Amino acid sequence: MDRRNFIGSAAAGFLSLACAHPAGSIVSDSKASNTKSGLSHEGHVPDQLRGYTSLCGFNYTPSNAYNDISFWRDYDEGLVERELDYAHRLGLNSARVFFHYVVYEHDRKAFLKRIKHFVKAAHERSISTMPVVWDSCFSEVIPNYDTSLTDWIPNPGVQRLGPDFWPSGERYCQDLIQTIGPEPGLLMWDIMNEPLMTSYVWTNPPDKKQRVEIIWNFVRHFCEVMARLDDKHPRTVGNAFASWITETSDYVDVISFHDYSPNRKQLRDHLSEALQFARQLNKPVLVSEVGCVARNNPYDMTLEICRDLSMGWYVWELMIGVSRWNDIHGIVYPDGAVRDPSIVVAVQGFFRRRKGKTIAYKLDKEGAVTRVLGEAEKWLQESNASYLKGLTMCEEMANLLESGELVPMNRLPSIQVLSRQEETAENIAEVSRLLKEWGKILEAEVIQKS
Repeated sequence: MDRRNFIGSAAAGFLSLACAHPAGSIVSDSKASNTKSGLSHEGHVPDQLRGYTSLCGFNYTPSNAYNDISFWRDYDEGLVERELDYAHRLGLNSARVFFHYVVYEHDRKAFLKRIKHFVKAAHERSISTMPVVWDSCFSEVIPNYDTSLTDWIPNPGVQRLGPDFWPSGERYCQDLIQTIGPEPGLLMWDIMNEPLMTSYVWTNPPDKKQRVEIIWNFVRHFCEVMARLDDKHPRTVGNAFASWITETSDYVDVISFHDYSPNRKQLRDHLSEALQFARQLNKPVLVSEVGCVARNNPYDMTLEICRDLSMGWYVWELMIGVSRWNDIHGIVYPDGAVRDPSIVVAVQGFFRRRKGKTIAYKLDKEGAVTRVLGEAEKWLQESNASYLKGLTMCEEMANLLESGELVPMNRLPSIQVLSRQEETAENIAEVSRLLKEWGKILEAEVIQKS
């Protein structure tokens, strides 16, 4: 979940980790060994590892949950099913969800019941599930079942990365496999999300090298545990960068990484490099986090390049809810409305035309702009003009402005129209102002296109 802004010393530490494997190194330094992976890759890719190129997935936190603890602690079956319906309507076919050990630890039976409900409910909507078993992001906070924090909470937390915790973690893994392993909706296991995305190492402590090794030992151990306990489902590790893939490539069946590149060339280069490395290993590859407008990584750019390269993907994230990501990520509001229709069509495989000739709208081709401008001018001059008539003209102008893409689409004129339905002195004055303001925009458009 490489989705936050780093500043000061945290940024410096983080960047030093990111540069540990410079761009381009994952291919030249790779060793195409599959000996520690639980599934065979000799000669060909097994049938169970095919089809990831068609993944159109989403990371999911319910709209009422702040983080991965509140997801499962406050689990609401009806809300989850409604939001999975949204995903199904969008044409999304796989969900990546983050489990949390402290919820399991607090009430094992309830937690296992909830994760089983999720996998079943998703499968009923033709959506597979990739659970994230462990997660480093982001801090060294001690996970607490009763937390009121709105930040993301690591799982199991840096305090439990050492071998003393491993037997408890193994029992947790065994329960996960026994509970949802038989479910046809289970796609694969993501053993750990972004292992090094934690202040435990990015703050450059004196023993940073040892801490990094503690994390990788934890990840590799549980890759082997899951391989031993479940030989039917593939394993992956959600690397924050393609350059980190080599740390666990021998321990997984599927290569996965995250990419929030700020431009087309960088994104295409990263994805192409990962594809080349995966081919050397004879393993499938997918990108399990993409899409962040605050990182110059718009959904339509990213998904178009993934489609061009036949790369399966998971957007971050489906819902625009209460989580800390709601102002830079998300497709659907809790009521089913969307923030940006261009994301919806990108998810469905359609993109804006950015090459070749485009045909611009000519809004006044049939006289609609000229007519509404003339009517608005008359209305503004009348002393006892009908409020409803003025509001109707506002709506018609709003329709022209929005369909002609003449205004910022995050401040839709139609919102202002719909909020002015009652005739009051304030609304009359506002309708008059809007008719003048929008009229100037439309008039300029007509002059430009004439």
